[in-house]
Amino acid sequence: MQQRIINRVEGDKHYATYLRNNRPKITDGSSASAIILAARMIARNVNAKCIASFTVGGDTARKASMKRPEQPILAISPMTETCRHLAMSWGVYPHYCPEENINVDNFRDMLWVACEIGKEKGLVSDDTDLLVVTAGFPFGTPGAANIIRVIPAAGPTYWDATL
Repeated sequence: MQQRIINRVEGDKHYATYLRNNRPKITDGSSASAIILAARMIARNVNAKCIASFTVGGDTARKASMKRPEQPILAISPMTETCRHLAMSWGVYPHYCPEENINVDNFRDMLWVACEIGKEKGLVSDDTDLLVVTAGFPFGTPGAANIIRVIPAAGPTYWDATL
């Protein structure tokens, strides 16, 4: 029943306009909030399929969820508890990725992980589908979101002039 209501509301032609005009504004002035706002705008402008966010505590993904982006948010975390909490956030697809699978010293490796997980979850399917990836360095520092990167689902080393 609830899913039918949600589908009907989100399918309404005025719903997208309503969301665009009534999104919460950035109020805390933090760099993480600015990165999230920029990621949402970039994702919309390049027609990205999803926003991927590396997060330890989940704050970045939760803030992105509050902004109600048009794209789903892939939250990649080495903490199972964070993933459980993020499962209740709007538009967030949490994924537990053990820390030994994320090479936090090599951002390119982290981008490959985002591409693989995005494909695994079905958020991207074609190699030319774009992801907007956010992360914070040093990784694991709360509220340190300070990087945005646009990459195709084929991986960070692939780029086509048509993208």
